[in-house]
Amino acid sequence: MTDISAPAPRPRAIAALALVLFAPLAVGAADERQTLPYRFLLVISNQWKDPASYVIEGGGEFQVIATLLKTWGLPFDVLRLDQQRLDRYHMIDREGRPLYGTIIWDADPSGLEGKDLSFLPSLVKDFGVNLVILGDTVSAPEAANLAGLDYISEYRLGDGFTIAGEHFITRGLAGREKEFLAGTGWEISGSKVAPKEATVLVKRAHLPFLTVHEFPGTGRVVWLGAHRGSTQISKQVVRDLFKRSLVWAQGYALYAEHPKSIILFMDDFGTSDRTYLPYWHYRTLNEEDIRKGLIEPLKRHHAVLNQDLLTGYVDRKARRIVNPWKQQVIDEIDGKTLHDYVSAKRGLDAGLHEGVFEIQCHGYTHMLPDLESPPGPFWTAPMDGTGTLGFDVEFGDELRNKEVPAITQKFLLSRGIENIRKDFGVTPLFVINGGGAWSKTYPNNSPRIAAEMGFGLSNFGSPGYLGIDLVISPMEPVVQRTTWAYDRKLSGADIPWTMDAPYFIIFHDRDISLDITAAERLLTSLGNGVRYLSANEYCGYLHAWIERADETVQPLSLAVNYDDHYCQYFASHESAWILHLSDETRRGLKNAVPEKQTIILPKGLGRHVINVERPAK
Repeated sequence: MTDISAPAPRPRAIAALALVLFAPLAVGAADERQTLPYRFLLVISNQWKDPASYVIEGGGEFQVIATLLKTWGLPFDVLRLDQQRLDRYHMIDREGRPLYGTIIWDADPSGLEGKDLSFLPSLVKDFGVNLVILGDTVSAPEAANLAGLDYISEYRLGDGFTIAGEHFITRGLAGREKEFLAGTGWEISGSKVAPKEATVLVKRAHLPFLTVHEFPGTGRVVWLGAHRGSTQISKQVVRDLFKRSLVWAQGYALYAEHPKSIILFMDDFGTSDRTYLPYWHYRTLNEEDIRKGLIEPLKRHHAVLNQDLLTGYVDRKARRIVNPWKQQVIDEIDGKTLHDYVSAKRGLDAGLHEGVFEIQCHGYTHMLPDLESPPGPFWTAPMDGTGTLGFDVEFGDELRNKEVPAITQKFLLSRGIENIRKDFGVTPLFVINGGGAWSKTYPNNSPRIAAEMGFGLSNFGSPGYLGIDLVISPMEPVVQRTTWAYDRKLSGADIPWTMDAPYFIIFHDRDISLDITAAERLLTSLGNGVRYLSANEYCGYLHAWIERADETVQPLSLAVNYDDHYCQYFASHESAWILHLSDETRRGLKNAVPEKQTIILPKGLGRHVINVERPAK
């Protein structure tokens, strides 16, 4: 049975937690291991290129693993051996207990020279910490011995994998073996190992690909032979093996799933460029257009659309930035089209009120913050000449081949946040850069600056996680995206669906202006059974904080914590998590609960406690 204690004001929340502890889960003889923290440690060596340990970028298996842990909602820290030591100082708490339940070993062998790994065996054998080893990182002798393997060499073969043994980790994956070869050439890299004490569960040809090794009463060790150099962990079937390995090692996990899920984004409401720029010329949608072309089809399809707005209108005549929602402008190109931003604002308000729009940030003006320097000034630049050269990009100055300084980007983002709060009464959590450029060097790194400004999710070229703990940009290939336009077909068959993350689809108000039926056609072609998330909902899952409700006693009680900023969506909406239990944990419960079940948490911020109880005698 699963008992869920709803959040409450702080004194009552403490009382609810106390009630949970009166009904503990006593783990039976099937699982005599000590209670460990519900927290994972990702150990790397030299893969993190940011010496400040904040921005993860550049691709590779480290970035993919960090993305997976974030999108699943698994709590984790990173230990980097190029700057830190794997020792009691970093691994054991004040009471002499391990700080982590499971270590994910992704330490590049090239960065291990001179590193002291002697405490790793003690963590597994003496403290009961579990270990999941990836690819060639098993070449470290300490890791290989714990895995019960001998590391021999790397190899390249054309073979896929086959399931060699029935086990919790491989359960449900039979029949998916061919997925491993999808999109590959004639040979696929791997790590050659020879089993000693390890049990082989998956093979490539005659060679092990996934093995397990248990130390009775203490730690469990998994080796997953996903080749790191080719980022094999990005393959869905390998990701699924990795997730099940973590559940088996830890004994349980609480994570998010996003089956057949999409986040829709529409850019550009509030910009001025459509009134004068020849290659981006269209009429601004008015309230009637918004109701007919967006609100009505969104309601019919139970969908939500994130409106990525600009709140600064570049007025060429006044030579300054003005409030877009007060403008009723005659088109500069044809001299007759009315751009009624006042009416557009009423339509945006209506969509927000109907619950089909969420208001997000597209920057401030969509224009370069320097409109004066050559080849400007932009205010009088001809629209058959210098005015068309690329002034409409905000976070990277490609026109002058330089970046936008950090302090200027902070100004742009602060204007966007403050104006959205003032104009719509909400705080945006998602930001997407205006135009195709953004600044990439560390001092001016646009995703890093957006994170410091309080955004929790971004799209600077691709989806990104923004937090006070980390910036992961990009999150691809786990979190994928596409752009769409009114004259393109996009169907559900075109989308690489994954349980791990929603799919981002980005288009513009221009598409609805040029074809009022475009949104309806898109939603229809995506098909039935699609779950449409808002950016704020996904942000809430990414930033939830999950921990054991009490680590001093035996019960399996997990606390899901929602803050009032990143997780604001859940103040008025339910949330859903998957509770996944290993066979050993279920035996301790006398198999009274299923392996996987969906836990629905009621709306409300703060602390939610999930308690799994033993059946009554």
